[in-house]
Amino acid sequence: MSKEKLKQIFIEEATEIIEKMDIDILNFEESPSDKGLLNEIFRGVHTLKGSANAFNFSRLGEFVHHFEDVLDFFRSSDVAPNASHVDVFLEGVTVIKETLVYEVEDQSGTPDGYEACLEKIRNIILHVKSQEEPKSVTCNDLALEFGNDDFEMTPQKKENEEEFFSALQEDEKLFKITLKLDTDIYLRGFDHFLFFKNLLHVGRILSSFWQIPQCDDLESFNAENNEIKEVTVYLASLKMVEDIADVFAFLETEEFEVMLVSPPQKEVEVFKNEEKVEVKEEIKEEKSKTVVAQKSFLKIDSQKLDELFDSIGELVIAQNYLGENSKIKAVKDAEVTKTIENLSKITKLIQNRVMGLRMIPIRDTFEKMKRVARDSSKKVNKPIHLVLEGEDTEIDKTMVEALSDPLIHIIRNSIDHGIESTPADRLKAGKEEEGVVTLSAYHKGGNIIIEVRDDGRGINKQKVYQKALERGIINASDELSDAQVYGLIMQPGFSTADTISDLSGRGVGLDVVRNAIEGVRGKIDIVSAEGKGSTFSIVLPLTLAIIDGMIVRCSDKIYIIPTLSIIESFRPQQESVHIAGGKEEFVQLRSELLPIIRLARALELEHTSPNPWESTLVCIENDKGKFALLVDELVGRQQVVIKTLGEFFAKTEGVSGGAVMGNGEVALILNVEELY
Repeated sequence: MSKEKLKQIFIEEATEIIEKMDIDILNFEESPSDKGLLNEIFRGVHTLKGSANAFNFSRLGEFVHHFEDVLDFFRSSDVAPNASHVDVFLEGVTVIKETLVYEVEDQSGTPDGYEACLEKIRNIILHVKSQEEPKSVTCNDLALEFGNDDFEMTPQKKENEEEFFSALQEDEKLFKITLKLDTDIYLRGFDHFLFFKNLLHVGRILSSFWQIPQCDDLESFNAENNEIKEVTVYLASLKMVEDIADVFAFLETEEFEVMLVSPPQKEVEVFKNEEKVEVKEEIKEEKSKTVVAQKSFLKIDSQKLDELFDSIGELVIAQNYLGENSKIKAVKDAEVTKTIENLSKITKLIQNRVMGLRMIPIRDTFEKMKRVARDSSKKVNKPIHLVLEGEDTEIDKTMVEALSDPLIHIIRNSIDHGIESTPADRLKAGKEEEGVVTLSAYHKGGNIIIEVRDDGRGINKQKVYQKALERGIINASDELSDAQVYGLIMQPGFSTADTISDLSGRGVGLDVVRNAIEGVRGKIDIVSAEGKGSTFSIVLPLTLAIIDGMIVRCSDKIYIIPTLSIIESFRPQQESVHIAGGKEEFVQLRSELLPIIRLARALELEHTSPNPWESTLVCIENDKGKFALLVDELVGRQQVVIKTLGEFFAKTEGVSGGAVMGNGEVALILNVEELY
């Protein structure tokens, strides 16, 4: 594998490790007695150190080296990190993220806060160690570190493979690992014991044999060079050779060898021929099972997944065309009909399974919000408890990536604006001192709903309305529903904050949220009750590749309206239709007066002008409110594969894409935001 390829793998793994460290530190803050979490954080930092030094990322290597020292102290002592230490740990993770970017992009210098955070880490080591009583160190500490009573450093001991075979547990295999590390191994960030620790993740070390040279001249001895020429390790493991070799992925091929040791021949000869065959078959079967287990998780380029999904979309279109072909329908043959029905079922099954490949749990995104809530809580000095619900809800991977920034803005807004300013204010309102922000996800119909709820003071509707009047966003004559008033807070530059803080007050945030959500074909609703709290609901489609749409006909052409935007469809009574100024048409729908938009006129089609009471009206809601779209007829509801229209048609007003129907015709998908 090339150095560049290894570097790319390191960057991907380092990013995953850093994100996991953030979550583990926050979980450790909630459970400070959990040494397992501390060990997980330590292992992540330790892996980063070795890999960073291997690629000569000196700034990252130095920082994580000191970070590792602090974590190593706490995990091996009875002293527990306090709140200020956890703050430094989280600050350290932020610096590691930024330093990694500096190293990858080969920028000079160090990121802001690098030296200050490094100094804090050094001070923690000095402070906590000064309070620790010196402990006696025994020569058995090394064996205890590896949990291996048989660990030997004497080269005189002979290798007894029969003894090692007798120590194997059920299904374990014996491996012989030979390490011949170069003299510069320490400068590359590795040592023998690092590999011993990593080997414990894939098996049990039964014994080791060291060829340690005699050093008579101490003056010529260089501690920075590796003088241990060869180390042999016997490992018991359930893994395959390839998995164990992965432990040494950053070494040169001549520096290590992993070999599966075969059982002594004499033991096999005791069995009859039939039994020997049976044993071999069992071993072969066992290997097959192991291989299958190892392939249960694969990393796949998302672009390849998208290409596969596009191909499945073409298959669905071809199948629909086949099913609706008039010539095939004319064939009155039971076998043909049955075959087409089976093809339809299989195509649908494949489509659902491929769609499932794109779906991932939203847990990781939700877990990241813990850090956002914690940092925001500290900045505004409000005690906040973040509750997560429905973390296992699956959502399209593309939407997961697009959700991160909107959720950050909404959570910050809930903490800064929603939760009362002080614990005393909450107590006066009959609430707990600690504000509660709940982040939840669940399925509803054919959509994913993500909610951010707070138990704060709610949105001051009158204040929002007055601010919108002052800015000229609305007119005094406008009659707005509660939902429309709350929606004003997502206008660009809109803010009701009296002062500007690190989190809010500049009018930047919620308009970004709305644009991001609309970018993935979703919408956001706001419900609030003064004195009780607010709920921001993000409604998203299950996937970006397929849309659930209502098919309508207008001027003998087919169009698709996203069902997410449709409230209802109806045919009005003649007395419910009103005309203003001889041109503008309105329809009375219960207590609301809705403007009528003729689709044929909006798209500049050749059209007649049928009376609204002789046509079908579709009640649609967009950011500007509700309106009634006049179409000739409703054809039906269907899931369709979205196709882009290309650069030439990309800016066509009122249209967002297209879809190939079962009869081969192309139907345009309407953009309801641009129709009214």
